Amino acid sequence: MGAVGFEHPSEMPDKQRIPADRGTESGTLGDGAASNRQPADPDLADVVKAWPDLPAAVKAGILAMIRAASE
Repeated sequence: MGAVGFEHPSEMPDKQRIPADRGTESGTLGDGAASNRQPADPDLADVVKAWPDLPAAVKAGILAMIRAASE
């Protein structure tokens, strides 16, 4: 019997990959794109690069300043 409704074909192609350089219309990024992108602002790039090694108190202070400036 042939297909009669919305059945999936017996052989489904693999999911298409999301291009790392474009992402998707909704804004999601492709494989590895987030780790390969650098902020356009050099000061922000310095913050991003240093962030993993900053003490928790310094991170908290930076976040507090950002949140205070956003209010």
